[in-house]
Amino acid sequence: MSSARPLTTPDGRLALRLLEEAGEKGLSVAEMRAEGLQMPAQALYEVELAGWPLVRKSGRTRLRPADAPPPKPFEMPPKVRLVPRG
Repeated sequence: MSSARPLTTPDGRLALRLLEEAGEKGLSVAEMRAEGLQMPAQALYEVELAGWPLVRKSGRTRLRPADAPPPKPFEMPPKVRLVPRG
């Protein structure tokens, strides 16, 4: 991805390399820890801030393919009005 900024920490670079190697399968937090990441969530956050889009599903994280459509925007659930019981 050409628009992504370089990663500045060793954990960020390791997280990106692991995600690229995992491909469609993605990685769980436990797998990232087993590969040597001390703080996987922080490393993934750095990867995202650098411009690499991630997909999180069923406890696994993977890089979003460049040709994938953008994710749907989050929709707020309808507000529910509470009625006091009489």
